[in-house]
Amino acid sequence: MSTQKSLKTSQEATLRAKQIKSLIRKLKQKIQKIEPSGEVAPPHCHIIRYQINRNQKIYWYYKLQAAEPIFPMATDSNKKTKYFYLGKAGSEAHIDAVEKLTRRDLIDELQRVINSLL
Repeated sequence: MSTQKSLKTSQEATLRAKQIKSLIRKLKQKIQKIEPSGEVAPPHCHIIRYQINRNQKIYWYYKLQAAEPIFPMATDSNKKTKYFYLGKAGSEAHIDAVEKLTRRDLIDELQRVINSLL
């Protein structure tokens, strides 16, 4: 009886392992589909909103901020900075950064799920 129970438990574990491997393979395929759909933002980047006061008016602008200096400086391309200016909300650069960041977030989340299954 215990041998039969042990065999059943072993078969269930093997089945679960196959299901997990299959799921990981599917998640990796999803990541591979996201990457060619467009450029992906660098890891650990965020879009930051900031304000400037001019002539008693408040103007809001956006920039991409990285944890490390990775963006070329506007004044000296040999130096790097943590910030990349995006302009006003809805500007081409702002929308492009949002799309890149969305792809990065999707990839990061899928990778977290894969890591939780390992």
